[in-house]
Amino acid sequence: MPKKIKFSVIHATGEDPKFKSSELNNHSPVVKGWQSAKNCDFPQEIMLQLEKQCLLTKVQVLAHQYLIPSKIELFASNQDTNTIEDVVNINWDYIGYITLSDNQSSMFKSRELKSVSVPPCVATFLKLKLGKNHTNAYNVNNQVSVIAVNVLGNELEARKRSIENESIADKLNALISDPEYVSPYDDLAFEMYVDVGVANTIREMELKKHLAVLGERYEYARKLKQTIERLRIVGERLGKYDLEKRHAIEMEDYERARHKKKQMEEFRQEAYANLFVEQLLEANGVCLQNDECVDEDSSHRNVMSPTSKADKRIPSPSVTCLSQGSVSPIHNPRHPSPKTGSPCTGSPTNIQTRGSLRRRNKSAGAITKTSYEQYEEKPLPTLRHSQTNEFLRECQMECETKTTSKLTERERKQAALPILVFANDLVEKFYSKHYLDKEEGLNRLKEELLTYNANRMHTANKTGRAAIFLLHRALRDKVFSVYSLANEVIRLYFVQFVPGRVSPAETARSVDKLLPELLTKSGDTSTRIHHMAVHTILTMADCKNVRDLHIIPTHLSRNLNTSTHPRLALSRAEMVEQLIINQGISTDKQSGLTCRTLSEFGLSGLHHPAEPVRKVSERILVLVYKVNPRLVRKQLPPDDDITRRNLLYRQLFHEFDKIDIQRKKEVLERNRLIQQCSLSPEPDYKASINKSISSIDVPNENNDQCQRYVLAKSVSGGNISNINGNGNEKQSTSSASALSSPSNTSQPDEGERHCIFCHEMESTILLINKSMNSHYWRNCPMLVRCNECSQVVEVSALSEHLIMECEQKELYTQCSQCTEAVKLSDFEKHSPSCIELAEGHNRCPLCHGNIEDEESTWKTHLMGDKPCLKNTRVKHHKQVTIQI
Repeated sequence: MPKKIKFSVIHATGEDPKFKSSELNNHSPVVKGWQSAKNCDFPQEIMLQLEKQCLLTKVQVLAHQYLIPSKIELFASNQDTNTIEDVVNINWDYIGYITLSDNQSSMFKSRELKSVSVPPCVATFLKLKLGKNHTNAYNVNNQVSVIAVNVLGNELEARKRSIENESIADKLNALISDPEYVSPYDDLAFEMYVDVGVANTIREMELKKHLAVLGERYEYARKLKQTIERLRIVGERLGKYDLEKRHAIEMEDYERARHKKKQMEEFRQEAYANLFVEQLLEANGVCLQNDECVDEDSSHRNVMSPTSKADKRIPSPSVTCLSQGSVSPIHNPRHPSPKTGSPCTGSPTNIQTRGSLRRRNKSAGAITKTSYEQYEEKPLPTLRHSQTNEFLRECQMECETKTTSKLTERERKQAALPILVFANDLVEKFYSKHYLDKEEGLNRLKEELLTYNANRMHTANKTGRAAIFLLHRALRDKVFSVYSLANEVIRLYFVQFVPGRVSPAETARSVDKLLPELLTKSGDTSTRIHHMAVHTILTMADCKNVRDLHIIPTHLSRNLNTSTHPRLALSRAEMVEQLIINQGISTDKQSGLTCRTLSEFGLSGLHHPAEPVRKVSERILVLVYKVNPRLVRKQLPPDDDITRRNLLYRQLFHEFDKIDIQRKKEVLERNRLIQQCSLSPEPDYKASINKSISSIDVPNENNDQCQRYVLAKSVSGGNISNINGNGNEKQSTSSASALSSPSNTSQPDEGERHCIFCHEMESTILLINKSMNSHYWRNCPMLVRCNECSQVVEVSALSEHLIMECEQKELYTQCSQCTEAVKLSDFEKHSPSCIELAEGHNRCPLCHGNIEDEESTWKTHLMGDKPCLKNTRVKHHKQVTIQI
């Protein structure tokens, strides 16, 4: 069984004069630890000489709260201590290394205890090599520090003796069959909290407890066990007093130091006397009274007396009764029996023995109840209404007295900030066992938030943090009326209280506190609890202050695992879909709603075993595909016959095909508006107006028979139709709502018209061109002439035209990276220099630059203040400098 191995520090690379390496030789609450010199060189080394040669099994290191080394390497040596004259001559064997956290998560208020099991090795020396420190605002001198080091192992000499003759250690090892078992009282977490004298007494009692079990003295072992638990509390209290005494000495408050010393001595003496420590240690031999069953209630009450007396001498808010719990979080004492002793009649001996056994069994089986298990001590009648608790309220109000739960010392420490802000009375409502008190507390908290005044003593940030603490507790309540009211107050907090008052950092902290609990509730089996949680999350996400932080979309859009519970996965997917509908897909990489993030989320949902989750994920992918089809296709398997055999992918690709067809139709209909005449118009031609409201006639003077070309735009698009000289019109798709392109002879009552592409007024156009057709053909900056077929198309649709509509479309192919139309003969030259299209952008076919995927960006790019340099239809002003 490994145990603590004592050691002494024989060498340190450097040390601070106030924090010497000799501090590591002792373990107690008042130990300051070792610190390196200021602005030292790294690595720093500490060498330990073990008291005896041992088989090393475990090493513990307690780091400083902000002087933290990033890495600690461990070395061991088994050289004879008598032959070593200089530490430089020691040969070291590398054991391994440990890494330490930067401690930013705890705001540098806690210390990290690292316990590592090392490969068993025989050692007499141990070396710690400390790497460079973690940088933070508190460590201005780049120092590293170690508060304590603990070495655990088996002494080799003791093992040799045990081979020769069986000893007590053999019996203990037989009792404790696990060879890796380490006494909790040799652990560094125990030694750094408990007073040294009390710790030694506890270790001695633990050994006697194991020996009592071997000797079948079970009553004696039970008393030792309970006394050890209570002694631990005493030791922790004495450790706190010792810290306060040292602090008083440093402040030169010697009167307080004298009081603390006297308080420690009296408290130690009275605690030892009330717990019968000397009697249980059996220093003078076996004591028969330790094997007798006696009533423990009186002794338990007497243990509280030293603390209460000490509190009367020096009042301190941190000093509490021993029966209320331990000081350190690592200790969980067994609760006393809920039943107290009462006077009995009959045979004193039999009744006392039977009562003691009953109390002992209940005490041994007592388990610490949570606040939910202790919710109601009496059975509740059946609910009369499914949605309300009116009948329960009536029964509850029939009680003559209604007690409000008082806060324990631990609860007061937890709720210190809410008590400071909202007073103790309101906080007690939230800690009560009665749901009526909790509802009353939530209503009062709601009024506090609604009537908040900035002139109060507490700031909005402090008030908000206190309110979130209470709401987080109420959110976990099992009674639906309390849970529903808590959700209502949470929505009120973010919608009405936060805007203009609470800082973004505090808002982020509030969301981080509540969101995990709400996400858990969103996967609840109860429909009303699920819907309430989803409604609250979406309401929070829609608030501007929360929306700017991008916290909720980032949490929701994390990839789903196949092990995620179906209800929880479905609620997350549905909330992501609703966020896309409400907020849209963003180009901000931090928003959590980018095309890439959503496509990865949808793809992870497609592989979930639950069918409803797959359906919602499919809808999410369809929404993303409408914005960035290339990215979604890239995430999915190739669209071929093998992939389409899968029913899920077949349905998904079918939806993609529908979107592609609809997109192509829109492109074709848009291009029909600007289709040109089959013959190029001459520089000078006459235009005559057609009486039809949807067309104009452009005559060709070179032909005997006059041909007329009609340009029309309908609701669904437009086309150009040819009308022969006899007046027989070819079929046209123009409608009565079509807008005609007027000529310079337009009637004044038709109103001012403009170009449907560049939006230039007709009066301005006719100053340069003879007709609107001539403007479309030669001057409109939003249009361009195809070099292959001489057709006029929009600049934004030139690539689609060359691939799908042009007469020479078989000579072109589309590049998968930049999406431009490239000649097949030039494709090999194009590939090395091709630049991939950025997400959320389009590619200009003239200058090959990236343009944001918005409606107004094309107009800005082609005819703005700095128009496209390759657009020949825009005059580029050149600045000429004339030297005189």
